[in-house]
Amino acid sequence: MKRLLVLVLILGIALAAFATPRVNAQEAPSGVFPGTWPYTLPPNHHLSSFGAGGLAENLGVLYRQIVQMPFGFYKWADNKYEGLLAEKFGFTADNKAYEVTLKDAKWSNGEPITTDDVLVTYSIGRIRAWAQFNSISEVKKVDDKTVQFIFKDQPSLLAERQILKEYIVDRFTYADLAAEADKLVAAGKTSADQEWKDLATKINEFRPTELIASGPYNYTLADVSDKYMTLKWQPNSIYSGMVKFGEIRLWAGETDATTPLVLSGEIAHSTNVYPPATQQAFKDAGIRLIIQPRMYGPALLMKADVYPFNIKEVRQAMAYAINREQNAFLTNGFGGTATVYMCGLLDSSVPTLLNEDTIAKLNRYEYSLEKAAELMEKAGFKKNDAGKWADKDGKLVTAEYKIPAEFADFSGASQDAIQQLNDFGFDITALAIPWQQTADDIRKGDFQLSVWSWASGSPFATTQFFGPIQRFNYVSFTDGRVGMNFQMEFEYNGKAINLNDMINQASAGIDVAAQKERAGEIAVIINDLMPYIPLNVILSTEPWNENVLAGAPADGDPILQNPSSDHFVIWYMLNGLISPAAK
Repeated sequence: MKRLLVLVLILGIALAAFATPRVNAQEAPSGVFPGTWPYTLPPNHHLSSFGAGGLAENLGVLYRQIVQMPFGFYKWADNKYEGLLAEKFGFTADNKAYEVTLKDAKWSNGEPITTDDVLVTYSIGRIRAWAQFNSISEVKKVDDKTVQFIFKDQPSLLAERQILKEYIVDRFTYADLAAEADKLVAAGKTSADQEWKDLATKINEFRPTELIASGPYNYTLADVSDKYMTLKWQPNSIYSGMVKFGEIRLWAGETDATTPLVLSGEIAHSTNVYPPATQQAFKDAGIRLIIQPRMYGPALLMKADVYPFNIKEVRQAMAYAINREQNAFLTNGFGGTATVYMCGLLDSSVPTLLNEDTIAKLNRYEYSLEKAAELMEKAGFKKNDAGKWADKDGKLVTAEYKIPAEFADFSGASQDAIQQLNDFGFDITALAIPWQQTADDIRKGDFQLSVWSWASGSPFATTQFFGPIQRFNYVSFTDGRVGMNFQMEFEYNGKAINLNDMINQASAGIDVAAQKERAGEIAVIINDLMPYIPLNVILSTEPWNENVLAGAPADGDPILQNPSSDHFVIWYMLNGLISPAAK
């Protein structure tokens, strides 16, 4: 009897070993990476991968990728993707699908990462109107490790980037929401149906109590304080044995709050924007400055249904009335470059994304108060005795301009734009508010004038056009928010167009000549209608304290061509190339 009990006990232990996910038998690295990010505090801070206040805002594109990983990482100088979660990836032989095979990776709970996680991710993404679904019709499971993204009609290089850069969420947290999404799709529901809208709202409001990570770092809300938040090493990622830091300490705050911490060495790396005098102070303190592109800059946003910004000539006049060279310097010193082509595409990308004849058509809106005045008069305004522009009823051009108080670059650009426009004859009042509220107010359409980024770190026209005319406009929201409320369906030159559809299709397919033609049509429309004013583009001048951190790429290293969306720290961190400096 005793022997039988022993055998039962042994069998029970063996079964438990199979039932319980194993934790890798390795110790956490001892180093600390002291960085910074302007995260929010709970309860506004939550652990959802979807909705405002979640991982996107509180980790950003840099730190999110070492917690919740995408399939791949792009090296700009090589024009090449490297796999992160993906072992293999590419177009199928018949070009009808894009196929991804996963690495043998695990979640932080010890369970394998499978194609079921990918299916869950994209079921929710369909409800949230992800751009990938402009190109793909179906996400198909081949086996537990292989998934295919079926194209609607033709293969797409843009879809490749969108697929490889999307964050994959876990099935344990999101399977129920994904199942609801699948039921709606199976029932033939669309984004126009109330059930679809209700589920979109439910997804936005979902608040998981635990974050399950694929990267080597994870955190809980208990790790978030008003001083800093801590991303802690977890043993189950395929990169856990490669990283050299046991924790990532992200100090709270933007430029003003982090400057003394950079000087003291408590922050060793920062992506914040610092004015020229502060950059010089860093250099004087022996702190290295690493320069890389951001591929975005501040844009003056206008609520399209607010008078008189609903008048094209007024918007065009504003573009002429702002000296963008001056504005760029006051945004980021010598790291700011005035926008030239004013068409929604980065100046550095215009020669490769547009035809020469299209480029020649673009109005560069070179600084001219005379041309600005002509346009105001054409719109029915005259200057009164006080030097202010007034319409035929005597109404002045008055507006409130909401500024994200913590963003030194956007604040500098905004204050200068306000001053220049007021000198021209407007009456604009600045209102500095927390950056999170600024973004939220823009999304809700609760603003008259404001500022946020335009363009993006992507080699594709569709993605560069996205911000802000889609990102902060009603077409991106399924819950009734209107954003800029710039109408995307209208008549232009006698032709009915849908600008949203045009942008979505601009980079479709693999025919570069056709892509240039489509992008050119959009560029001319944005350049003419001026729905927002792309003020400038900024470089990222990032302090890197080599007394604290070792292993950063040398100046001129090709990886420093990567913009913030593919930041070198992601690749260097995951591959163990950066480490604590030797004491």
